[in-house]
Amino acid sequence: MFNKIINRIRINKWKKEGLIVGENFQLERNSFIDSSFPWMIEIGDNVTIAPDTLVLCHDGSTKKIIGYSKIGKVIIGNNVFIGAKSIILPGTRIGNNVVIAAGSVVKGKLESNYVYGGVLAHKIKSLDEYKKEQDNLLKNSKSYDLSFTKKGKITKEKKEQMKKDDNQSYVI
Repeated sequence: MFNKIINRIRINKWKKEGLIVGENFQLERNSFIDSSFPWMIEIGDNVTIAPDTLVLCHDGSTKKIIGYSKIGKVIIGNNVFIGAKSIILPGTRIGNNVVIAAGSVVKGKLESNYVYGGVLAHKIKSLDEYKKEQDNLLKNSKSYDLSFTKKGKITKEKKEQMKKDDNQSYVI
C-alpha cells in the first residue's frame, strides 16, 4: 500500500512537470520515469511498467565527453506491457499492443502488435570514435542551455519547444 501511495505522488509530480499519461497506467514498485525530463515522455492508455524498470529520455554519457547530455523523446503507445528490469532508452517509440519481455533493453522504433525481448549491449566503437560522432551530432543538432532544465527553472513554453523540436538533441 505504501509503495502505491509513493508511486501516485511521484506520477502526479511528473505530470505537473509535463509527463503525459493515459488512462489505466500502472507503474510497479521501484520503477523509474526519467525525472530530469518528464515532459519528454508520453505514455498511452492501458500501460503497465513492471517492477525495477527504467524509462530514460536523457543520456548523460555524453556530458563528460562533449559537455552536453543527449535527450530524446520517449513515446509508449496503448496496451503496452513492459517487463520487469527493462530499460527504455532515449528516442524510443513503442507502438500499440506491444509486450516487452523482462530484462530487455529497448531502443528505436517498435512496431505495433509484436512481442519484443532481448539485450542490445555489445562492443560498438572506440571511445574516440564515439566522441567524434557526438561532436559532429552536436554541431548539426539543436542544443539547449541550462534554462531548459529543472535546475534552470524551465518554463512551460520551453518544455513545449523541446517537445515540438522532437529530435535527438543536447542540453548543457
